[in-house]
Amino acid sequence: MHLNLVEGALGGIGLFLLGMRLMSEGIRTVADNRIRGILTAFTVNRFYSVLFGAAMSLALNSAGAAVIFTIGLANGGVLTVFQAMNVLGGVLLGASLTLHLPVFPYSLVATPLIFIGVLFKFFARRRRLANAGDLLLGAGLLFLGLTLLEGSFKPFDTHPFYEVISDVFFRYPYLAMLFGGVISCFVPSSLSSASIISALAAGHQLSPVLAGSMVLGGFIGVAAIAGLASVGGTSVSRRIAVMFIIITLAVTLPLVALTPALLDTLAWLPPLQFGRSVALLSYQLTWVHTVASLMTATLTTSLSGLLSRMPGAVKGYAGNGDSPQPCADYLDTRILNTPTLALEQARKEIVRMMSVTSYMYADIREILFDFDARRAETIRQHEQVLDSLNHEITIFLAALAHSSNDPETGSAIPDLLQTVTDLEHIGDRCEDILDCIVDRKEAGVIFSDAAMDDLKRLADAVSVTFLTTGEMVMNGQAPGEGGLREEKARVRAIFEEIKLTHFERISAGVCTPRATILFTEFTSAFMRIAELCWNLMAVQGRKSYER
Repeated sequence: MHLNLVEGALGGIGLFLLGMRLMSEGIRTVADNRIRGILTAFTVNRFYSVLFGAAMSLALNSAGAAVIFTIGLANGGVLTVFQAMNVLGGVLLGASLTLHLPVFPYSLVATPLIFIGVLFKFFARRRRLANAGDLLLGAGLLFLGLTLLEGSFKPFDTHPFYEVISDVFFRYPYLAMLFGGVISCFVPSSLSSASIISALAAGHQLSPVLAGSMVLGGFIGVAAIAGLASVGGTSVSRRIAVMFIIITLAVTLPLVALTPALLDTLAWLPPLQFGRSVALLSYQLTWVHTVASLMTATLTTSLSGLLSRMPGAVKGYAGNGDSPQPCADYLDTRILNTPTLALEQARKEIVRMMSVTSYMYADIREILFDFDARRAETIRQHEQVLDSLNHEITIFLAALAHSSNDPETGSAIPDLLQTVTDLEHIGDRCEDILDCIVDRKEAGVIFSDAAMDDLKRLADAVSVTFLTTGEMVMNGQAPGEGGLREEKARVRAIFEEIKLTHFERISAGVCTPRATILFTEFTSAFMRIAELCWNLMAVQGRKSYER
């Protein structure tokens, strides 16, 4: 097979995946409340969301790139399921508009974005600009990958890819549909895909029905790109991609069977003057694409509300260990005038924080004895979520305290603020433990079996306290009489015993200086988590949450 095809495909896919990862991380770190507010305004309802998706598709001149950005925004917690599904419907409409309107090729912006992204990432002094550099660099690499893919699969007289598959796919409509999906995956621009299909139809003497089937298969390719972009993302983004794929198949498969009737119907459109049969075929394919995009977009937007209410598809934490969206779900300044409702919504966000913190600690316990880079990255993403929620909830409660004169509300707010602060600090201590784990791995420090057993005992003891605290915070229960004292006595006794055995190992020369420091940092971080849990239990003891 021609080497350019292999080089372009592998290099393009690699740059695509790298760019998608960098772009998602950049969106997660750059998207502050102001940017989220702007995007929320653009996607406040179905109509605006569809317009936003169409504008993005037109601006990028690529349905695939627009789908990738949409999934990236969902990964970054900026778009909900409802918003993302409507934006995807608009993306398909915008893809059809690129066939009717002159557009700016996205390949021209790839290298400038990479250059600016590198400048920001490596030379900017402000952290926010450095994070923006990740976003721009990721977008540039993504566009460069798409450009490589498109260049590799454009047809020419002796292109081996099309010569090999022509006898297989150029016979039946559904096989032609699959081939059109492959083209769309590697050539994300709708205009370029339509041009390739028109050229192939002319060169291989294909019927309009087969060419139309290829165009319809392009929608499957776009949906497959959404699935690829969601790999490694949050559970929310993966659900969005799966829903989008199902809807696309539900529209495309019947339309392939109806392609002859669709082409006959399009023959009634106002006639235009064409110099060549290729131009006439291109005109027919453009309208086949337009009809299919209208149908898919209509079905997507119609089902967006239902899909957003499905179990596990709601925004926020899904409870499966994936990274939740780093933004508050329930807080709305419009409910500040109703203190009871505002407090209840704040408590829901605190329950979310408790869930995120619980998964952080569970992951920490796992990688303490079996390091997993993917879990480590998830822990850092969870910490970003906690920081964001801490900021939003604190601002919301401060505004509630300022606007409300209700004594009951005023007495509840300090306890809520204390709970939010303690949960955020638990997340910080979990990240400290992660840093110790990484340092130990990179430095090649090996703990003795006795030291690892001591760490496991302490982690298990703190885990029991953590689970008890989680149940109290989530269910609004107060600790039983004497329960807090017993918890403290139990964990502190284990901690003092571990300190004593550690001192004996140091005295015997078993521990190296570096191992001694790391072990001390581990035990101190675990004990600090226990102390923060005791603070949370004390808050519950002062006043049980009303749910």
